[in-house]
Amino acid sequence: MTPEEKQQIEQQIERARDGVGDRIDELDRRLRTTLDFKAVAREYAPQIIAGGAVLGFLVGFGLPKPLKKLIGIGIPVALIAYKVKQSRNGHQTVAA
Repeated sequence: MTPEEKQQIEQQIERARDGVGDRIDELDRRLRTTLDFKAVAREYAPQIIAGGAVLGFLVGFGLPKPLKKLIGIGIPVALIAYKVKQSRNGHQTVAA
């Protein structure tokens, strides 16, 4: 390999490295704005509190077996349905 070929290869490597940092920063910024867990928690706080209160009440008084089965099956089904609906609508969470 000649010195000119080595120099050309090194120049191509440098060119390829130039934009990588910027693309990583852009990806990081995009992920941080779309995956803002604090904003999601603020948005759904009343529902989370109500759900916790109901669940606490039921656990405090003992869960009947049919209700335990309903919770065991219903929660995963609800999560799957939510994710399917979200993917069909092309819904993206945007931080406020």
